[in-house]
Amino acid sequence: MKGSDIFFQKFNNRFFKSGFWGAITAFSFAPFNIFPIFLATFAGLFARIRDGGKSSVGEAFCFFFCLHAACLYWVIYPLTFNMARHWVLIPFTALIPAFLSAFLILPIVCMRRCLKKVVPYAMPFVFALLFTFTMWFYGDVFPGFPWILPGYIWCCHEIFLQTLSVYGIYGLSFATLLIAGFLGLSFGYYESNDSTEFRSSAAIAAFLLLFMTLFGHFRLKNHPTEFTNKKIKVVQCNINQRHKNDPYFAFLNLKEHLARSSHESPLDFIIWPEASVPYLYREDFRQLNDRLKSILKCGEYLAAGAVRRDTATGKIHNSVIVLDHDGKNIANHDKFRLLPFGEYIPFREYMPFQSIAGHIGDFDAGERRRIVELGGLKIIFAICYEIAFPDDFSGAFSLGGEGGWKEADLIVNVTNDGWFGFTTEPFQHLQISRARAVETGLPLVRATNYGISAVFDPCGREIARIPIDQTGVIEINVPKKIEKL
Repeated sequence: MKGSDIFFQKFNNRFFKSGFWGAITAFSFAPFNIFPIFLATFAGLFARIRDGGKSSVGEAFCFFFCLHAACLYWVIYPLTFNMARHWVLIPFTALIPAFLSAFLILPIVCMRRCLKKVVPYAMPFVFALLFTFTMWFYGDVFPGFPWILPGYIWCCHEIFLQTLSVYGIYGLSFATLLIAGFLGLSFGYYESNDSTEFRSSAAIAAFLLLFMTLFGHFRLKNHPTEFTNKKIKVVQCNINQRHKNDPYFAFLNLKEHLARSSHESPLDFIIWPEASVPYLYREDFRQLNDRLKSILKCGEYLAAGAVRRDTATGKIHNSVIVLDHDGKNIANHDKFRLLPFGEYIPFREYMPFQSIAGHIGDFDAGERRRIVELGGLKIIFAICYEIAFPDDFSGAFSLGGEGGWKEADLIVNVTNDGWFGFTTEPFQHLQISRARAVETGLPLVRATNYGISAVFDPCGREIARIPIDQTGVIEINVPKKIEKL
């Protein structure tokens, strides 16, 4: 008998089945957002933990590893742009799902010890609380990657998203896991032929889902989309990522952005994506400033992604630069959440290779963001995956002034998802951005190089979109924010 046959007979395919269902659970997230899959698989996970089998920890690791691998397979894609330099990193990408999955084993170990000691109807609360805390820890504390959170399974269904305005993405993740926990509890009662307890557990799960639906319905009804008199233009030029650093294509890149930004009717803002300015920018770069201001009329502003050298400190930042119609650099937002290995190398003295994106060297982190006031609008800028950190938008720290983010009128997210091609990443990134709009009650404008550029109102309704891998512009009035969530 072959060794593989012995393995599958001995373990009865349990680990393979767990990995298979973990991979299937990835269809709960963007671009598919088939949320019943998540509820069913996590209900099954809860039931397995409650049964307390010895293999439940190993099975759970297989489940989470395959879930994260299926959701985050796109981390390999940027390494393919320069295989000669970065091929050595490709095997290490498997450590990302393994590392995140290892975190999620901790609540399972805790639950195996405590679930038998709590009353049955408290078990789903323990399940949801421990997992939510763990996801918050690895999302916002260490290592800082809040990407695959349970609450994001609802992001294509705006009616379910509205509770984000009450308790944020971690609260919605808790509610999602709680629903799955009560479904898992009902599975257990069904198998034991306890029809009364089965109906009670299923009814609680249904009630929670009904509450989310009714709350979302009334919030959407009470907050129709309204618009300000501030008009913006979002430019998506779909520049091939493989050509962005070529000097000839850099010239064409700038020319294309300038051509797409021309306009006859008055505008307030023109927004270009991350790294859309193809040259190292300085405040005193007069020739470049003159070209950029050529598209601006009196009272108009250009917000553009650029790699910026600070003339005072000499530091290199991944930035959003803001120019007025005179070509004066009146404000900057420097990215403060840098992407490890993409924009800087951790433990640089021990790592012999260059960062993926920073061909000129590692970027320097900027200061924590502040609100930028332009033309009567107070704007929060977020570059790339800065938009994924909910605590940065929920008043966890001051964004400037006494009211923090509540003083703002608009969130502008600029990114370059061209690094990831036609994978699930641009769709996941879009829905994560959408969640920030609902959480804060602020409209959100998203400008990307490759797609998907979009405008959301403060309830997360999609007002406009430029699809992935297409060239286009959005010209629209900025939606009004919601004063009271």
